[in-house]
Amino acid sequence: MDEARALLPNPKTPQQHYVLALADALELLITEDNEKFSEYEDAFEKRQELKTKLNSAPDLFLQAELQLQWTFIYLKFGHEFDAALNLRGAYQVTDEIRKRFPNFTAVQKPSGLLDVIIGSVPEKYDWVLGLLSMEGSIELGLKELDNIQNSDHALAFESSLLYALTRGFVLQQPHWALAEVKQDIAAYPSNKLALFLAASLAIKNSQSEEALYYLSELTKHPRGLPLYYADYLRGEVYLHKADYQNAIAAYRSFIGNYKGVNYIKDANYKIGLCYWLNGNAADAKAVFKQAKTLGKESSEADKYAARSMAENELPHIKLTKARYFTDGGYYTDARKMLASITPQELPTKRDQIEFTYRKARLAHKTNDLVAAHDLYQQSIKATGDEPWYFAPNACLQLGYISLDEKNIPLAREYFMRALSYKKHEYKNSIDSKAKSALAQLNDNK
Repeated sequence: MDEARALLPNPKTPQQHYVLALADALELLITEDNEKFSEYEDAFEKRQELKTKLNSAPDLFLQAELQLQWTFIYLKFGHEFDAALNLRGAYQVTDEIRKRFPNFTAVQKPSGLLDVIIGSVPEKYDWVLGLLSMEGSIELGLKELDNIQNSDHALAFESSLLYALTRGFVLQQPHWALAEVKQDIAAYPSNKLALFLAASLAIKNSQSEEALYYLSELTKHPRGLPLYYADYLRGEVYLHKADYQNAIAAYRSFIGNYKGVNYIKDANYKIGLCYWLNGNAADAKAVFKQAKTLGKESSEADKYAARSMAENELPHIKLTKARYFTDGGYYTDARKMLASITPQELPTKRDQIEFTYRKARLAHKTNDLVAAHDLYQQSIKATGDEPWYFAPNACLQLGYISLDEKNIPLAREYFMRALSYKKHEYKNSIDSKAKSALAQLNDNK
């Protein structure tokens, strides 16, 4: 960022302002540095004053990008109303560009992203979009991003990263998205953002060893803005593979360097969890006690950490190990761990249901879909009205299985059922995934 700013001390063109605006936006999104927020917000507002020109497509494009960038920044810093205003502003400007300058290729990047975001809104909220005069289509948005990423346009690489990000985290297709990012890394092997995205997607796709490789590659390129969140991801990988000492060191590095609030509580909780899983109960309890007062309940992971620490019972050691082995793709270890659990080691209803649910997740991950379907159904029936995430996520996963089997009506039924659960640990993320899946089904009618 500093080098880019030094090269453009007196920006004149929309393209130059775009580069500096992108530098500010990425820095805030990556660091969550609250001290720089006001300074960069002032710069954003000054750049918005350039809209008096509005005579060319590049001028309009700059305004659309500014508002879209700050939609994400405002969301990150908890200013939801400002985020909504900027989202609508970005939509209106991109719509104007498409009408006035239909051959202006660059608009496909913000327009495509907006189409995906707005197209992911579930059907029951269409009235809100109607009031705001906004409509979107996931299919169209992906097509726009794909068009520009496969061109020789200056924004092709950035569009490629957004395309993979969308496929991996909005459409829940991390395997496909990771293959896309690998192509970007082949072309730009030292690009830190591409390496970081690859690691994130590998973790999501239960390929922790591959994620560790990309995180290791990331450390070889210290130039530029540090990505301290990579230390958090490294902690996740080591937790998955039961390398608890390295996990603790990685989480502590993240906590010590990161200036934001997201994932701080979760990282502290995970340190305590590592002690607990490693047989050090005294240190675990001390860390859990301290972690309750640290960070905020901002992200889904932070909320889950807070809820877990509020419970009287500490996590079941074997079930928790099986969970993380499965999450990381260490399926042999997960299978051995689950096989070692006796009925006497499952004294509570929650433990018994989680045991069935963990077997379902392992069966699903290893493509034993018949067993996965049966075990998910058992988890749903046994959970009943309990406020645990096992049943809603089982419904979500059965929706994905039905979707892969081309049984659209049954997939829709399961996604709707996932949304019907009112209170559980991962309600925001499970609801978001179910809503996105339903929006895709509606998009492809």
